[in-house]
Amino acid sequence: MPLEVEQSTRDLRRLRAYTFVTVIGSGPGALFMAAMFMANSELVGAELALAAGAVTVSVVLCTAALALHWHGRGPLRRRILWGASLSVLVLGAAVEASAGAIGPSWAAPAGLLAAEFALWARPGRRARALSWASLVTLVAVAVLARSGLFEPEAVFMAVVVVPAIGMGVVCQLWHYQVALELEKARGLAADLAVAEERLRFAAELHDIQGGNLQAITLKAQVARRLVAVDPERAEGEMRAVEELARAALKDTRAVVGGYRKVALADELDSAARILKSAGVQATVPADPPPLHADTEKLLGMLVREATTNLIRHAEPTAADMSIVEADGAVTVTVANNGAPAPAQAGNGLTMLADRFAEAGGRLEHRHGGDRFVLTATVPNPPAPSRAKPPPEAASPRKAVLR
Repeated sequence: MPLEVEQSTRDLRRLRAYTFVTVIGSGPGALFMAAMFMANSELVGAELALAAGAVTVSVVLCTAALALHWHGRGPLRRRILWGASLSVLVLGAAVEASAGAIGPSWAAPAGLLAAEFALWARPGRRARALSWASLVTLVAVAVLARSGLFEPEAVFMAVVVVPAIGMGVVCQLWHYQVALELEKARGLAADLAVAEERLRFAAELHDIQGGNLQAITLKAQVARRLVAVDPERAEGEMRAVEELARAALKDTRAVVGGYRKVALADELDSAARILKSAGVQATVPADPPPLHADTEKLLGMLVREATTNLIRHAEPTAADMSIVEADGAVTVTVANNGAPAPAQAGNGLTMLADRFAEAGGRLEHRHGGDRFVLTATVPNPPAPSRAKPPPEAASPRKAVLR
């Protein structure tokens, strides 16, 4: 496991433990706050015992409802516990009201009730639910305070403590949920990277080795036929097979390493060499125009795929390739004779068509008689300037290969 992934997993476990302690620990915290206020109240004897018992039971029931939410249990039991907690809290407050004005000791348990009520709402609407719960609590306390049933301090504590406890619980759970979503997104990004690498490897292997293996097969067949009638030529063909096999091995290692670069000029040279080995009269551009790196890669893949399909699926005697740049776009055309009856496009052309579409271009093919024409057009952003070799170092390729 990579170090950063291990660290992220460890941090998420720590955040989970912290969130659990914070949310569930809000119950004992609210109970301690209520006990402090109740100790300074005028309640004595049975009234104090009943009020203290009501606060304790209410906090325990509401904390149990929060624990059920933490473990993802159904809302029915949570609402039953919440209703029981509210009922016990109201009965306890009535006991205190019978002995005098109600003090601020009920604010903390009410904050827990507001938090659990807000958690009933869907994510994204819990802040609104918490605001409504806090507002209803404040209005109820204010009305009862005007009737003389609540002490003035109780109104102040309702304004401060109820939203504070509710926001503390809801926001902490929201923070943990966001962390979970980010961790899930990180995992999905890692899986996507693996899938993209597999697609790259499959596409590169298909594009590269298709033509090489087809040329090796043709050379081996020629050598087998010549071994009895012309051993020297058969030996030359087998040396060509050996060279092609070494090139294929080199390309395979480059694909596995992920550092193989597609150059249009190299692909044109490779296409001409493979077609010549197959006995096809091939006409290729003498020098491709300067292209943007992405455009060059895409067109190089097209030339490679067209060459592979031409050797594999047709029996051509002639093939022509052309590259035309005009109006900010470049068009590559590959035509050959000896094409079989029209068939559905293969996986290679389908993938290339998708890539050209993503780049804002298009890939088309048409079939007439025994002639097959593949045309691709793609926008060509300005290419970086290239240093031209001195005249004496230039080695132009022949436009027509026989």
